[in-house]
Amino acid sequence: MDRLLLTLTIIFVSLIAGYAFRQWVSSGSSPLTEQSLRTLRLLIQKVAMFGLIPVSAMLSLWGLPSPDPRLLALPVLGLAAWGSGGALALFFSRRMALSPAKTGSMYCCGTFTNIGAVGCLVAVMQFGEQAIAMTSLYRLCEEMFFFSVALPVARRFGRSERPGPSRRFRLDPVLAAIVLALGLGLALNLADVPRPALFGSLSTAAMIAGTVGFLLSIGMGLRLSRMTCYLRESAVISLIKFAFVPVIVTSLAMLAGLGDVEGGLPLKVTAILSAMPVAMNALIPPSLFDLDLDLANACWVFTTLELVVILPILIIILPLL
Repeated sequence: MDRLLLTLTIIFVSLIAGYAFRQWVSSGSSPLTEQSLRTLRLLIQKVAMFGLIPVSAMLSLWGLPSPDPRLLALPVLGLAAWGSGGALALFFSRRMALSPAKTGSMYCCGTFTNIGAVGCLVAVMQFGEQAIAMTSLYRLCEEMFFFSVALPVARRFGRSERPGPSRRFRLDPVLAAIVLALGLGLALNLADVPRPALFGSLSTAAMIAGTVGFLLSIGMGLRLSRMTCYLRESAVISLIKFAFVPVIVTSLAMLAGLGDVEGGLPLKVTAILSAMPVAMNALIPPSLFDLDLDLANACWVFTTLELVVILPILIIILPLL
């Protein structure tokens, strides 16, 4: 219970602190301008995404004892989670007779899950450093899926396309940093290079610091508007995120034999990662393609707040796996 409370505290204090800082800047009482705030947000995100989180992944994989070949199922399970979440969102959108703009935003919210920040934090707080490497493997194909699948699907529902990232697949810098870190960590592991004991604690500290920085930057950009207009859509996305996708992905993980690896640790980490809220990435396609951005923002906020209920349920279920 103490770890659960600490996890929730880290998540919500970071978000609230970022949001409060934004309100301070917007009020005019701060010496910072809105442009300075955006610059600061980007700096914090870059430090977290290009420095702290990749270093944490590398150190964790380096210290992973005898990696089991069955762990290669983790990237496939990540793809299964995004694919099934998006398909379910399209199915329910059709049943609800939503407009194309809303359907596109529903697809984005059903697809993208907050793995790198919230998911990894929850897994590490429950199971320790080894969960970092497993999380990195699970989300290995995330950027590839975003550019090659999610953006083209979302674009089909858009009314226009605004200037922004290329809609074609490219080697995203975050993906490159993660792949490089995983490759280096795996090489050191397979070469039997002994990892200094201090690096285990450093890996966990880097991950937590990266998560806090990332959530802080998200809070700085948070806009709370028209949320109550999308209660029905948010409820459907919550059902997809916290019920359908976890059941599907955890069942596939069991079939892949992850329950027999490391005492079932990869199975439990997968269960956590598949039951996380909407990611901030879900707001990018609506901005690019003139979809319903307010809907995407509402689903992100609602599913994040629902962690207060979801995390205790997860803690009860995990020992049963």
